[in-house]
Amino acid sequence: MHDEITQVARHRQVRGGARLAGVVSDLSRPVTVVGSTMPVGQLEVMFRNPEVSCVVVQDERGDRSGMIMRSGLTAALTGRLGYGRAVLERRPVSAVTDWAPMIVSPDDPVSSVATRAMERDDDHRYDDVLVAGQRWGSAGTADLMRSLVAALAERSSLDPHTRLPTRAATWHSLSRRCELVRTSGTRVVLVLLDVRGMAALNARHGLEMGDTVLVELAGRLRTSLPRGCEAGRIDGDRFAVLATLPPMDDIHAAASADQLRRHVLGHLSAPSGGVDELVWPDLRSAVVWSVAGAAVADELVREGESRLARSRDVGPDSAASPPSSPAPPTSSTPAVPAAPLRDRGAAGADPSRGAPSLPVRGA
Repeated sequence: MHDEITQVARHRQVRGGARLAGVVSDLSRPVTVVGSTMPVGQLEVMFRNPEVSCVVVQDERGDRSGMIMRSGLTAALTGRLGYGRAVLERRPVSAVTDWAPMIVSPDDPVSSVATRAMERDDDHRYDDVLVAGQRWGSAGTADLMRSLVAALAERSSLDPHTRLPTRAATWHSLSRRCELVRTSGTRVVLVLLDVRGMAALNARHGLEMGDTVLVELAGRLRTSLPRGCEAGRIDGDRFAVLATLPPMDDIHAAASADQLRRHVLGHLSAPSGGVDELVWPDLRSAVVWSVAGAAVADELVREGESRLARSRDVGPDSAASPPSSPAPPTSSTPAVPAAPLRDRGAAGADPSRGAPSLPVRGA
């Protein structure tokens, strides 16, 4: 395997920094506890630390627990007539404490906590949520909502079974790659993979085994891709791999695109131990790539689907023909081997062939 395959695709994805929703303890941070008789003037000093958004107030004359938010203290000290600080500075913090804060358990789901938080009245809707455990903690409403939104976004963009991006997410990413290559001299590569005989496998070994095979394939595909490539599940038994090639001529682009296809198939040719080798299916594949500096996602998909359909029509025992004039191996570009392709029914690359009418090329 040539080292250049690891340099395929210099495409960057936007990664969100929000933590995914789980239980509220995942978002909880420690919070300071003060007594209810402490003067308000001392409390104001504590809030000079920008990392302190709230404090817990423990009632020294009872078993109540309350909370003071920075925003609530600021409003109290300002006062309607501007005399709040003068009036409250020496009074106990119990005078400015919210004695009915929202208190949750560390094991409560973020989804339910966020829903309850947004159901509060307007005055306290965006207050922190107190987390009662061995030590008091707090979770900001903004953190709860960001985590919830991140979880919903992941659920809508990732296949829940294989944990690969869904078809819609994959084609969206393909469109982004196509936009990024315009006038840059780079090319977009699309590899389509089709699991042969998935229906027969389910009928013979059961749906559970079929699901296990797909999960194994997805996991192997995810961990074996060169840096910068992406994989997605675009149908029940079909996967796609996206990549972006650096600037190069047509012959080297054909060799690099087919090398990526071979690289992927080489890591999916046999199971890793979780699935019996007799059950492991064969894969059909097709690869297409755009012309330099121009790519249209729909045309790449149509051409890839067309080539994959032709590979199914040829039959499982056919071998792809080698390129008529393979590029000589150099330190910067891999050559396409002249041996038949490893996967059965794959369409082979022919870099000497002229470009079709669409701005894509493929094998």
